[in-house]
Amino acid sequence: MSGTEWAALVAAAFFALAVLVLCVVLLNVFRLISELGNLVRGITEETVPLIGGVGETVSGVNVELARVDAVVAGVQRITDRADATMAVIQATIVGPLIKVAAYGSGVAAAWRAAVSAQRRS
Repeated sequence: MSGTEWAALVAAAFFALAVLVLCVVLLNVFRLISELGNLVRGITEETVPLIGGVGETVSGVNVELARVDAVVAGVQRITDRADATMAVIQATIVGPLIKVAAYGSGVAAAWRAAVSAQRRS
């Protein structure tokens, strides 16, 4: 064998080795892609029910918010009625109390004037 033949044989062996290494690398890439696909499938299988659960939770929260709104509306009505009741009580009791106080003040002033007039005479 001549030197050229040996060089061609070495080049062919090197090329065969390079193809073999490339096949191993491609095999590892395919395994990696397969694992990534499995990972994505697993995440999808776990995430879809979780999202459904979140939807149910949001629906439950909306129901509870509707109940809270009803309670707040009831409390508002009670507060309005209490305000109206206090206004009626104030008009009913405070007005006459002011009149009684004014009458008492007038009687006291008249009494003082009468006593003062008796002392002068």
